[in-house]
Amino acid sequence: MHYIVIHATELSYPETVTRFQTAHQVSAHAVLRGSDGLVTEMVAPKNIAWHAGNWDMNVRSLGIEQEAFEHDASSFTAPMLRSLAELILTWSRKYAIPLDRAHIIGHDNVPGRTSADQLAMHRDPGKLFDWQRLFDLLGIATPRIREPQVGAAVEVVANVTSVYVSPTTDSALIVPTDQPAWQHQVSFGQQFVCAAQQDGWTAIWYGGQIGWVKNPANQVLTQVPADIWQTDAEMTEIYGTTQPDAEPLTTVAAGEQYVIGQRLTGLQTSEVAGRFQAQPTVTQFNQIWFNHRLAYVRA
Repeated sequence: MHYIVIHATELSYPETVTRFQTAHQVSAHAVLRGSDGLVTEMVAPKNIAWHAGNWDMNVRSLGIEQEAFEHDASSFTAPMLRSLAELILTWSRKYAIPLDRAHIIGHDNVPGRTSADQLAMHRDPGKLFDWQRLFDLLGIATPRIREPQVGAAVEVVANVTSVYVSPTTDSALIVPTDQPAWQHQVSFGQQFVCAAQQDGWTAIWYGGQIGWVKNPANQVLTQVPADIWQTDAEMTEIYGTTQPDAEPLTTVAAGEQYVIGQRLTGLQTSEVAGRFQAQPTVTQFNQIWFNHRLAYVRA
């Protein structure tokens, strides 16, 4: 097990439980009730749930649905957040899942299987979910503030912030505002590589571009130790799955730099007599934060 994926139901607790008990081709391992944080197991952790929209991620992850709504901050209740933290801690100990944002992710961090899938991927739990408070409850301290250096890794220590094409809020966001928010935002705990510094702004490698984040007194991005991936090839393909026949999401150019979250063995899945099976391959992949979503590159 490599990941815990956090969701928001966009339905009430009873509606969610009913939906998961009927044939909708969706499921999660647990549902949390907003009013009191009640945890209801829907799929045993030893079994695969269909919650992530990406088969690789389903195979490697446990999914938790919160009775919450992406655009309603009040729906992310304190009792539910405490239950979420307790469940993550239990699963982390049992399945040796590290307590960091390379392994504890949102549904909005899951990559599409293909480039065409990317815009259709989910956005929950969304920008109103309090990642910082969750990691406080998990007992994980926010990194101490250090000034970013070009070529070093930086971690997001604000809950969410936007990425611009130039070091001014008068400039355009790194993608148009009518596109999904994950394309121009970073959130707490994500790690990127510093590409430049200028007058209270820090530039990062973000989705094949250099994007700028307002970073007064280094209170938004702070330098942290991390392994960094860089290719010298003119173009290198990145993927949304580790399948042998995976279609590239896009390519990155020589000189781009991204933080390695973990190294994974590829998977090959098949269907036998109506049952899906997954077997490891010999190919190794580096997991990176490419933009707001994860991606994979052959190691």
